[in-house]
Amino acid sequence: LISSSILLLIFCSPVAAASPLPTRSSALLPLSMRSSALFLKPYRGGGPRGSVKAEGTDSEGSAPVLDFYTSEMCPYAQRVWIVLEELGIPYEKTLIDLRNKPAWYLKEVNPLGKVPAVRDRADSMVVYESLTVGEYLVDRFDAAGESGLMPADAAGRARVRLWNAHLDSVLSPAVFTCFMNKDEAKEEGLRECLGAALQVYEDQLVGPFLCGEAFTLADAAALPFFERMLFSLRHFKDFDAVPADRYPRLSRWVADAMARPSFVTTRRPEDKLVEVYRMFYERDYAFGGLNRNK
Repeated sequence: LISSSILLLIFCSPVAAASPLPTRSSALLPLSMRSSALFLKPYRGGGPRGSVKAEGTDSEGSAPVLDFYTSEMCPYAQRVWIVLEELGIPYEKTLIDLRNKPAWYLKEVNPLGKVPAVRDRADSMVVYESLTVGEYLVDRFDAAGESGLMPADAAGRARVRLWNAHLDSVLSPAVFTCFMNKDEAKEEGLRECLGAALQVYEDQLVGPFLCGEAFTLADAAALPFFERMLFSLRHFKDFDAVPADRYPRLSRWVADAMARPSFVTTRRPEDKLVEVYRMFYERDYAFGGLNRNK
C-alpha cells in the first residue's frame, strides 16, 4: 500500500477557497490569508537529514545567492522554479523528503512542512507559499522590473493576482474533479464545468501571454497545472482538454508558454506523471479538497 503522505510529494501547498470567475472589471482580490503565509524569519541552519542537495542552475556559474527547498513533482514548487529560471538567480536546490520531514525544516524553514520555500543568503530570511515566494523573488532580484514578471502598474499587478485566484480556486478544482470522476453519468457535466473555467482564459487572456506581451508570474503559476491537466486527461481519459478549434487563443498560449526555456528546464518527466496520477486515481485521492467528488 502507498502511504498517503507520499501524495504530498505532488500537492504540497494549501489551496484557496472557491471564488467567482474573475472578469476584466473585477476589483482587486486580496491575497489569500493562509496560516503563517507571510512568515519571514531568520534561518539558523539545519542538517541534511531528510533532504538531498542538488545543484542549482546559473548560466554564468555564479555562487548561489538563494536556497530553494522543493520536491521533485510538486506543481507549487515548480512555479517558483520557473521564476528562478526566468530571473537567472543562482540558487542551490534542496529536495525535501515530505514522507520524513526533517525537524530542522519544520523548525527553521516552514512550520507547515510544505514546499516550496526559499532562503535568501544575503540576510537569511525565509519565505514560503508559492505565490508569495514568486512576488518576493521579483521584488528582491528585479526591483527595476526588467523581467516583466510583475507589472509596475496597479492594474497589471491586479490582473496577475486575478489570474492566480482563478487558477487556484476555479480551474484546479474543475480539473481534479473531472480527472477523478468514475461516474459516467457525471462526466459530461464535469467536462462542461472544466470547459467553462478554461473559457475564461480563452476570453480574457490578452496575448501572447496571459497579461499581454510580457511573460508574468501569472503564466509561471499556471504552467505546472496546465502541464498536469493536459497530460493526465489525455493519458487516462483520452480527453483533449484544450482543443485548438474551441480554444484557439488558449492553445497558442499553451504552445508559446511551454516553449520558454524556463518551462522546458522544469518540465516533469511523463513517466513520473503517469506513476503519480495512476496512484491518485486508484486511491480516489482528495487533492486537499480539489477533488469535489468526495
